[in-house]
Amino acid sequence: MAFDKAKTLRAAEKYLEVGKIPAAIKEYCKIVESEPEDFTTLNMLGDLYARVGDQTAAISCFRHIAEHYREQDFILKAIAMYKKVDRLQPHDTEIATKLADLYASQDLVVEARAHYLFVAEAHGKAGATQQGLEVLRKIADLDPPNTEIRTKLAEGYLREGMNADAAVCFTEAGQHLLARGACDEALEVFAKAIHINPADHGTLKGLLAAHSARGTADEAAEMIERAAIDRPDDIELLSMLASALPPLRRCCPTIFEVRPRRRCGSRGRLYR
Repeated sequence: MAFDKAKTLRAAEKYLEVGKIPAAIKEYCKIVESEPEDFTTLNMLGDLYARVGDQTAAISCFRHIAEHYREQDFILKAIAMYKKVDRLQPHDTEIATKLADLYASQDLVVEARAHYLFVAEAHGKAGATQQGLEVLRKIADLDPPNTEIRTKLAEGYLREGMNADAAVCFTEAGQHLLARGACDEALEVFAKAIHINPADHGTLKGLLAAHSARGTADEAAEMIERAAIDRPDDIELLSMLASALPPLRRCCPTIFEVRPRRRCGSRGRLYR
């Protein structure tokens, strides 16, 4: 005998009208068993399971629908379903990650960042440092002007011995701070990058730009000069040094020539 969906649906609705939710659930289950792709009924079934306190069954329904919508690229519908799961099963890093990724795909930065931060903190508390750094990287890429996150990521890389990655992140943070006109803050993070990689061109350019904006290009010149000592054939370093030097030194080739130096003075500055 063929399954009569309409009759079963009417029976379920009658049970709901008189408050017999368990009986209605049985009828809706029959429909879902017959038509697994009836996601409207499956959603109703999940809601009813939640009403009777069967969270496991409700979550199973909602996750199934969410995965279907995600695979079909119905992103907003998938988000709505995962939010239902999140309400029933809060503090779940898997669901938070899925929500964050979906929000990010829609350029919903605030929502994505909030979920990613939760996941990163959860990984940190669990001692999963590498996973936490991967999530912070996602936030940094999603929200480039967020220098606080980028600096936090750089410091995390540094603690893990990932010095090259740390230097890149410090430099990126410095560049964003410089673009905002926050020269002092930019110099702080550029200095951290220079400590790791003293001759990085991008970092030294940022450092020079920040110092120039403050009227202290001579301080940048000293750092570029130190980098150029070991790289006398690096044309880009010499060009940066030339732009940082005061006019008098710039026009005097015997002074501009980069030569080995000796240290003296209480502050360890380099003199000819």
